[in-house]
Amino acid sequence: MNGELKRRVLAVCREAGFPLAGVARAAPAGGARAAAERALAEGLFGEMRWMDADWVERATDPGRFLAGARSLVVVALPAHAPDPPRPADGRARGLVARYARGRDYHRVFEGRLRKAVRRLREEFGAEARATVDYGPLLERPYAAAAGLGWLGKSTMLLAPGFGPWVLLGVIATTLELEPDPPLRKSCGSCRRCIVACPTQAIAPDGGVVDARRCISYLTIEHRGVVPRDLRAAIGARVFGCDDCLDACPVGASRWEADPELQAASAERAWPELRAFVEMDQAEFEAAYRGTALMRAKREGMARNACIALGNVGSAEEAPVLARALEDGSAVVRGHAAWALGRLAARTGADVQELLTWRLTAEDDPWVREEIALALEEADARTRTG
Repeated sequence: MNGELKRRVLAVCREAGFPLAGVARAAPAGGARAAAERALAEGLFGEMRWMDADWVERATDPGRFLAGARSLVVVALPAHAPDPPRPADGRARGLVARYARGRDYHRVFEGRLRKAVRRLREEFGAEARATVDYGPLLERPYAAAAGLGWLGKSTMLLAPGFGPWVLLGVIATTLELEPDPPLRKSCGSCRRCIVACPTQAIAPDGGVVDARRCISYLTIEHRGVVPRDLRAAIGARVFGCDDCLDACPVGASRWEADPELQAASAERAWPELRAFVEMDQAEFEAAYRGTALMRAKREGMARNACIALGNVGSAEEAPVLARALEDGSAVVRGHAAWALGRLAARTGADVQELLTWRLTAEDDPWVREEIALALEEADARTRTG
């Protein structure tokens, strides 16, 4: 194969803004397909209903993504920025996953991938098509096939020197490029990510994640009610979770992130929780347009903030949650009720009157159940002092 052609193609990717790139054959990923089919059959994708049997088949066959595809160029951006100092203002604050603190990475990738694809078409006369993780192509197995890293027990790609702190994109092309050799590495006996997961979402032996228990899924993709038994483990996290990444020793000491992925302010990493509860749709869009937080929508972020307030808020946050009991979304009202009960149990906040008043006005059966359970929790705290 033409090594010079590959060198020029990888140079195009670097010039488009991707410091990491590798090449894999555009062949069906049989092992990844079998694993995804098992996960689908076991319901591990949760409510991500677009990830059906047809999606799995398409996502593991580059030929269905681009007719005549011969090579996949997998590109990556580092996303391991240190935490900005947490504001010392005494306000209850949430925590946003590192990758989501800057500009929406999908937009970052899209602009750069378009440049690379255009050059491949114009300079090499080849067909090319690109995607980020929302597209029908499983990027992690192909990144491993392209020698960018290996799949860790957390199912994240672990890139040498960067660990799990990389975001991925893929360009399928009709160019015949020499593939890079896969790395001969593994996690060995290390289980740090498995132990670190707050909700035990990673299988005991690793390699499988149950999205239904994963905090990233619950706070971003999941719509509706968060299971009661998982709410306390969410802690202050309002968008995503970095615990399994933070636990990984690979790349842990290397702090490097693309400038567009870094937090523009401390507020992007440590947002004030009450703001999500109090802002309306227009205010939410104005504040977070162009960021990944739009994925969770205003209702999801308000729900997540209620859970976090219940977990880390003080008694002073009770009035904020009381106002959330009147939110137009039953999802928000129900989680606000749970948060008030937890706040009472944690801090001794006097919330019975607020909950009792709302119970008389609430007509949603699930919200009424949450209010009743919150009252029981608050009453139990009162009895025990």
